[in-house]
Amino acid sequence: KHGGTFQKGEVVEFGLADKEAHFARLKTGEEITADRFVIAGGTWSPALARQLSLTLPMQGGKGYSFTLAQPKQLPELCSLLKEGRVAVTPMGENLRVAGTMEICGDDLSIDRLRLEGIVESFCRFFPQFNSRDFEGLEPWSGLRPCSPDGLPYIGEVPAFSNVTIASGHSMLGLSLGPVTGRMVADIVTGQKPDSRLRPCRFS
Repeated sequence: KHGGTFQKGEVVEFGLADKEAHFARLKTGEEITADRFVIAGGTWSPALARQLSLTLPMQGGKGYSFTLAQPKQLPELCSLLKEGRVAVTPMGENLRVAGTMEICGDDLSIDRLRLEGIVESFCRFFPQFNSRDFEGLEPWSGLRPCSPDGLPYIGEVPAFSNVTIASGHSMLGLSLGPVTGRMVADIVTGQKPDSRLRPCRFS
């Protein structure tokens, strides 16, 4: 609406000179120029930050999920099965069953024992289901960017005046997305960020 465009690609490095980033180079070799850059790459942010002389202590917290299409029971509300460490989320006509927190760096491989634990816990709380309902379903794995103290990294990169970091939101990326966007917008436009957000800033 305001003239922005989306471009799909993997950034592998920055073109740096005179304490500024001048372009981002994609894996394809294409270079994208900009006045300001924001690194919001989740678990992969530290690799880019290292090119900017910035260390971001962060580990991937791997979680898994299954999506049941047209399940035999579709709850109206989301459920967090605390004892089983499983989240159950109705999504339209589908039902997503997710769980675990495995500290693993950037390893996206699937641990079948953990999957079995998710299914077992879910079926214990929702007895209408059994393990056969999950047969043939392709599991999904994803990484939560976890900082040591649970607070995200938000702020300008000290050594480069036109690069900002917004990462490390752990399991709260969607919840903290709007306030992070507001904070980053203030930073890149030279406004003073809300003082209540100071604990998240590193610069």
